[in-house]
Amino acid sequence: MDKRYSVLMSVYKKERPEYLHAALKSMKGQSWRPSEIVLVCDGPLTTELEAVLKDTEFRSLLKTVRLEQNAGLGAALAKGLPECTCEWVARMDSDDIAASDRCEKQLCYLETYPETDVLSGTIAEFQGEAQTEREAKQSIVSRKCVPRTQTEVASYIKMRNPVNHPCVMFRKSKVLAAGGYQPCPLFEDYDLWVRMYQNGCRFANLPDTLLYMRVNDMHRRRGGISYIKPLIYFWTGMYRRQMLSFSQYIFVLLSRVLVSLLPNGIRKMIYDKKLRNHNGNER
Repeated sequence: MDKRYSVLMSVYKKERPEYLHAALKSMKGQSWRPSEIVLVCDGPLTTELEAVLKDTEFRSLLKTVRLEQNAGLGAALAKGLPECTCEWVARMDSDDIAASDRCEKQLCYLETYPETDVLSGTIAEFQGEAQTEREAKQSIVSRKCVPRTQTEVASYIKMRNPVNHPCVMFRKSKVLAAGGYQPCPLFEDYDLWVRMYQNGCRFANLPDTLLYMRVNDMHRRRGGISYIKPLIYFWTGMYRRQMLSFSQYIFVLLSRVLVSLLPNGIRKMIYDKKLRNHNGNER
């Protein structure tokens, strides 16, 4: 197996430069080093963000792709993916911190199970200003786990996203064969997994914590009137693709619309109590 891999990232002007620096440093410092980091600048950036890109610490790895206007995550990743020169591509967000052995663990699994096309793992969610993996470990508030096997994914994917996108590693050729990232606001990755699944791709997820993700006020971004339109668009697409029966479609649509309209405090409680693991041990 060719263990070379590209890292695919996107950044836009509202990101904090210290977070971007920490994210890039965590990928550069991987125990199995990437061949390149393809970073899409989604529209004009601030002077502070540009300074991070010019840092000599990242010069040997960083390959920037620029969009004239902010187009959103899906469009940015669609632009960046063809620029990745390796078949294996590791996704990374510009404000998260990767575990130092994240990619090595993924590559070892993929070498052992070469039929796998998409592989992610557990995410540890943290709050605060952590800049390193060690600091992030001290601020963990919950963990997001996903189903481990193809059989479990087959059931899970009908109602919930079966892949933790910020720490996924996938085959570039299989993503492109499924149509790549397409316009589907707020659900770009879930939409991609569904198309890949229907194309016969194989999924797996590691139980290990691969990434530390900032979740400050995340529940606020997943609610309100503005969230309902993309929600309806995505789940209607799931029904049209025959991923759901009509009764499942109505149930999932109504339940998610209801949650999105709840006050932030109640919605946060639902996310905290129902959709996250607060007792998982570090692995």
